[in-house]
Amino acid sequence: MNNRINAALCTATVLGLGAAALAVPTTAAQAATAFKPLQFSARVVHERVILDFGKAVPPKDLKVHLRKKGTTARVATIKHFTAVPENGIEPCPDGCGDPVVHAVPIHTDPLKLAAFGEYTVDVEYDGPQGENVSHKDKTSLNYQVRPSFTNLQASKEVTLAAPETVISGDIKLYDPRNGALKPYPGTFTARTGTVATPVAPDAKGHFTSKIRISGAETGSLPFDPATKPFDTHSPFIHLTGEANGVKEQEALRVGVLQGEASRVTLDSPTLTGPFGTDGKIGGTVTWKAPDGTWKPVPAGLRVAVNTAPSTVKYMLTDGTGRFQGSFPLPLDDDEPWQVRTDSPWVAEEGQKLTVDTTAGTSFGTFTAEYLASKAVRVSAKFNLVEIPSTAPSWVRVDFQHSADGKTGWTTFDTTTVRTEPGGTTTGSIDRDLRYPGPGFVRVQYAGTPDIRGSVTPAVRLIDRKATAISDFNAAPEPVKRGQAITVTGKLTEADAGRAPLAGVTVRYYFKATGDHSWTGMGTTKTAADGSFSRKFTANTTGTWNARYLATDTTYLRASSRHDEVVVTP
Repeated sequence: MNNRINAALCTATVLGLGAAALAVPTTAAQAATAFKPLQFSARVVHERVILDFGKAVPPKDLKVHLRKKGTTARVATIKHFTAVPENGIEPCPDGCGDPVVHAVPIHTDPLKLAAFGEYTVDVEYDGPQGENVSHKDKTSLNYQVRPSFTNLQASKEVTLAAPETVISGDIKLYDPRNGALKPYPGTFTARTGTVATPVAPDAKGHFTSKIRISGAETGSLPFDPATKPFDTHSPFIHLTGEANGVKEQEALRVGVLQGEASRVTLDSPTLTGPFGTDGKIGGTVTWKAPDGTWKPVPAGLRVAVNTAPSTVKYMLTDGTGRFQGSFPLPLDDDEPWQVRTDSPWVAEEGQKLTVDTTAGTSFGTFTAEYLASKAVRVSAKFNLVEIPSTAPSWVRVDFQHSADGKTGWTTFDTTTVRTEPGGTTTGSIDRDLRYPGPGFVRVQYAGTPDIRGSVTPAVRLIDRKATAISDFNAAPEPVKRGQAITVTGKLTEADAGRAPLAGVTVRYYFKATGDHSWTGMGTTKTAADGSFSRKFTANTTGTWNARYLATDTTYLRASSRHDEVVVTP
């Protein structure tokens, strides 16, 4: 059954059918899983509203409403949507599998409105339980005559040795009301790298312009050292025209004829540093020109550093071909790093960087909690790596406190951790410590000249209010065996205001004379004024006590005084 449903969905999607055609027949199993989007985004491109719900099947009763900006009256409601293959990729290829997993964006037809202006887009559909879900102001539309690029092409592929190409195409003013086209007045810009070149079309909107590629372009997205843009194998020329406050942007892909021979020269073939520190490397990238000379690569060419098969960080070259950086990737073993160029402009196999990690420490997961018992429970993972054979068998770790978490750190307790000289130790630190006062705590190993120290982040202790049990009494006393005694008291905050704690549990305890342990006798809830009371049968002489154990994170525990009751025959 699923295969038939998926095949039908693929066909409907590729053919561009509407939302009704995309609906999958409801079965008993499907009824239990009503529509719940994994994500939901909306945008407007060329007068089309594009919706992405993170699912292949759109929600039921989907509608898009348009309003003039600043008004409440709807000027249009759209109920027909088409599933589009974006960027030339079919949304549901053969064998696409479960439609819940594979997201398919959908869009409206190009909107035809009576008047130019700014419009607000609202989206409405049925929720998981059939309830109405409405997203106001989800996106907006500036409905105006806008620029439109067509027939874009580049005359030839480029190389670092021959970086120029000629771009051509047409730019017109497009009227979305009727599709009319007029010549584009003025100039638009063609940007490559950080250089923007003005381009003037002729009277018919046609343009031809020589463009020099900088040699650092990696894709159509802005470079981000923390992420890898899509398509690192072709540069793009970005074309931008503007009219009536509407920008039109197109990216013209230019092929790279070949990657020039290049080489990476590291400042040092070895990276040495203590365990847990960040690696710092640098070097130069050059490329071989047709005359046989080696020249620095253009500024902005990307260099990749693989510290593990699936871990990579990037740097950019400057105008002299230099790259350098410190990565937020700690040295954790002696596996070599691979340094290579990541650009279609050069062909280079990269250099292997030898890594020598020396003795050091690091803390893993760290938690600190102020308990109701007035203790601070601290837990941390502690790693000691490449410990010298001359190191002691134990190291001291400090528990520190600061009022603001930044300055004035003082040690309020210590512990020792066993090491393995000549090896590696990974262990846990779990301690209940005395409360050092409000503020922040952290755990620190100060280190030695041979072993790098480390410290955890500061964790703020959630403060608790002190509580008290007053007016505690067990009566009557003495009392005859078999008769009733009543244990009473009052639970309040311990500050000057003595605010009562209402509706919380108080536990009763009894210890017979001569015994060494307390026995739980039951519980009650406090009244609105914090008072509590419970009757018990007197069986033997002993001492009574009441306790509040504070099961939330607001209060500290409290214990009453001890009250002895003599039981007579």
